[in-house]
Amino acid sequence: MKISKKTALEVLNAGLKTGADYSEIYYQDSLSHSYSRRYHKVFNVSDSRSCGVGIRLLKGTECSYGYSSDISRKGLLKLAESLAVGFSSSQKKEVTDLKKPKMKNLNKIALDHNQWSTEKKLSYLEEGEKAAYAYSPLVTNVTTSLFEEDEYVEIFNSDGVMASDRRVRTRIVGAVISSDGKQFQQSYQAPGFSCGLELLERTNYPEMMTSLAKEAVELLTAEDGPSGEMPVVLGNYFGGVLFHEACGHPLEGSAISHKTSPFTGKVGEMVASEVVTAVDDGTIENGWGTENIDDEGSLPTKNVLIKNGVLTNYMLDRYTSRRISGTDITTGSCRREGYRYLPTTRMTNTYIDNGTSTPEEIIASVKNGIYCKGFTGGQVDPSTDQFTFTSDIAYLIKDGKIDKMIKPVSLIGYGYEVLTKITMVGNDLSRAPGMCGASSGSCCVEVGQPTLLISKILVGGQGGND
Repeated sequence: MKISKKTALEVLNAGLKTGADYSEIYYQDSLSHSYSRRYHKVFNVSDSRSCGVGIRLLKGTECSYGYSSDISRKGLLKLAESLAVGFSSSQKKEVTDLKKPKMKNLNKIALDHNQWSTEKKLSYLEEGEKAAYAYSPLVTNVTTSLFEEDEYVEIFNSDGVMASDRRVRTRIVGAVISSDGKQFQQSYQAPGFSCGLELLERTNYPEMMTSLAKEAVELLTAEDGPSGEMPVVLGNYFGGVLFHEACGHPLEGSAISHKTSPFTGKVGEMVASEVVTAVDDGTIENGWGTENIDDEGSLPTKNVLIKNGVLTNYMLDRYTSRRISGTDITTGSCRREGYRYLPTTRMTNTYIDNGTSTPEEIIASVKNGIYCKGFTGGQVDPSTDQFTFTSDIAYLIKDGKIDKMIKPVSLIGYGYEVLTKITMVGNDLSRAPGMCGASSGSCCVEVGQPTLLISKILVGGQGGND
């Protein structure tokens, strides 16, 4: 431990001296590396490091938070004492011991980042780059990237918790741009897991980059997509970003506690069609959003949010739980980008669970519609829950069969409405990594779903209404 048990006890109790009922120390030391190639040459090789501590005090629903890069005993005590000034009563609680919780190692690392040289990593990226350029002369630019993070955290709190966690993540990125002299099109993919360089060994990167080049070139001759309300089949993998943004965020305790979510107060009610079961699971081994302990010292959980259409639970951290019910109920969902950020409820690995239909049955059920295979992201208005998402890889469906590729289309709707319009859910669940930004910074999260059918949703394409 970088902070001794003795020092942690002193600091926690210093924070409790003026009446706070909870104190917490969060120490972070994060080392990141990035490598990329662009324009047929090495574009970037860089390292960054962040190290410091954050201290949080709670008294009921009052919160005091501060951070510092000074992790000495003197510096920690000074920070705790300055935060305690925000409260003005006598000490009600004392921490006398700290113990390590029983934690599972959910993220086993087979190949550390330092086991490959920089030259070997750049050579790996170059192989993917060459494969993409070789596909077609219409490929005009290729970006290949590798991102590595090795983070160490320690958490101490006044519940007697003393825990540490090593968080290692690896992600490879590919982006291909094509052009016919009149337009540019792009295809993108970025697999990642909480693991080491074994990700590179099990990924056929040249094959992945060739596939992206094929998509980017095909988009040049794709026709404009239709617009209007119609059935839409969402593919698995990154298709889950729609649920993440449109429905996942409104199920976080931060939204529920502020009563800005359409799901506030609806536990036990039908909020989706009965074929929908949605889960936030922080216990998935090597999941991109998996951590052995959350950022306030709670163990991760498999949290079923919606079961057969019924809202069963929210994602909660200690503070939002106090705002909602006055109790300290947590679901292992307290997260932050780093020590400079006040933690709050965040998703981990969030997905719609498998259903009973096959992808083929779902496609066959649609006479005329759209099949959205890939997404570039989107946005949600938190005040209304209206979303707009762009599907960059999409196809027409005609007479129950996937037809020609179309140019990117937008999907527009409301999260609480789209859940009720999911009429078929496939059995091919797949998950994808992403980065999610919110009040506690940018966090690694997984999204996912099987292939599923939305019976009717507004599609915005450039081809007009058929």
